[in-house]
Amino acid sequence: MSTPSAAGSLRRFAVDTLTREAWKNGGGWTRTVASQEAMGELRWRVSVADIGASGPFSRFDGMERTAVMVRGGDLCLSSETEAWHFDGPGSFAQFSGERELQCSKPGVPTQLWNVMVRRGQAEANLLIAEDQTVDLPLAPDVLALVLRGRFELALHGAEAQTFASGEGLHLQGLVAPGRLAPCEANSLLLVTALR
Repeated sequence: MSTPSAAGSLRRFAVDTLTREAWKNGGGWTRTVASQEAMGELRWRVSVADIGASGPFSRFDGMERTAVMVRGGDLCLSSETEAWHFDGPGSFAQFSGERELQCSKPGVPTQLWNVMVRRGQAEANLLIAEDQTVDLPLAPDVLALVLRGRFELALHGAEAQTFASGEGLHLQGLVAPGRLAPCEANSLLLVTALR
C-alpha cells in the first residue's frame, strides 16, 4: 500500500507476503523489496533471500553487495580467500558482486536482506539500531525493516504507524524529518538509504 504525504511516498510491506522469485542461479528464492533501473540497466535492488541449503551465491558483475541477516543463525558465506559468518539478526557482510561465493546450509530457515548497488552509479548506507530511536536519513529512497520487536514511525504529514518484526517501509522523496522509535525492549531495526 502506497500513501502520499508531505514527506513523499510511503509504502508498507511485510517480508512474508512479498512475491518469491527464483535466484539468478536457480539455487534458492528471493523476494524483491524495491529496485531502480537507469537506461535499461539495474541501478540498485533490495531483496530478501530465503536460504535453506548449501550452494553457490549468484554472481552480479559491476555490483557492490551488502547482506544482513533478517532471521536465522549460524550461516557462513565463503570465497577462496575470505569467509563471513552470520550469527543472528543484524549480523552482516559486504563484498563485491564479482566474488564467487559458497553458502553453507544454515541450521534453521534463514533470510538475508540483500542490497546491491551498481558501482559508480549508486550507493547504499545501512544502519542497524537496537533499542534506539532513529532519525530517518534524507535520501531519494529509504527502506526500513524491523528485525525484532516493534517500532513506531513518526513522519511529518502522515499518521503514526507501528511496524512489527518482519514488517517494513519504503519512503521515496523524503523531504521532511521523520523517525522510528522502539515500542518495546530488545527491538532491532535495519535502515537502508539509497542514493
